[in-house]
Amino acid sequence: MKKPVGRQVRKLVYKLKLVVSTRLAFLFLFTLFYWVYYFIYQRANLQLSQVVFNFSAGVFTGAVAHVAVAKFIGPLLFGRCFCGWACWNASLFDFLPVRKPKRLLPEKYYMYKYVVLAAVLALPFLLIYAGFTFQGRSAQFKWLLIENAVIYGLGILLAFVLGDRRAFCKYLCPAGALMTITSPRSILKIEKNHLHCNRCRKCEEICPMDVPILNYISANQRVSDPECILCIECVKSCPKNCLTVGLGHKSDTTPEFGRSY
Repeated sequence: MKKPVGRQVRKLVYKLKLVVSTRLAFLFLFTLFYWVYYFIYQRANLQLSQVVFNFSAGVFTGAVAHVAVAKFIGPLLFGRCFCGWACWNASLFDFLPVRKPKRLLPEKYYMYKYVVLAAVLALPFLLIYAGFTFQGRSAQFKWLLIENAVIYGLGILLAFVLGDRRAFCKYLCPAGALMTITSPRSILKIEKNHLHCNRCRKCEEICPMDVPILNYISANQRVSDPECILCIECVKSCPKNCLTVGLGHKSDTTPEFGRSY
């Protein structure tokens, strides 16, 4: 005997709320850890620009270690999971009370974050040439505050203008651009299990990064889209339970028919 539709819907909503609240809790806790311990107590800047300052001074700890592990090597194992579960910027964006319907920009706008990445890496060279090194704890903290003020300002503005909490992550985030280099080769990915997909597109509707999940699933491929942040909201929202997080090496070829919007 089939379960009543109402009960199935309530169970689905409960599962979705559980994974969303768990992820937001992790985001909040990691953000608290980074800001209280690293940023305020240690006065250490862990962002991309600091990597250039550190390299120029022969320093390979702090930002260099963080970026290497979390933004370059880590994505080979778990994709852009950092963006979904541990990013101190995304923590603020995901808690924004955005009510405006989401406005999706053309795919070409995703390329802007690579321009920002180049600018973020080039600016420190200009500052070093001008005599600024940002090595002291006080100097690092000041630069950190300036960077985050710009990031939070742009992120909040884009979120409310486009009705999209993750707009900054998609279109302007330099760290996200760096992670897309290795994340498509990630061992951990969203994939289809043995159950039948009815193409309801609830997975794509719930996806905060607008990943064309159904394209990959229909092509019997693992979701290797570089924008996937492994938030697993699609897994929990699927009414047929046909999505899962898996380890393996199935075909990671991007579907030829591109994005679904």
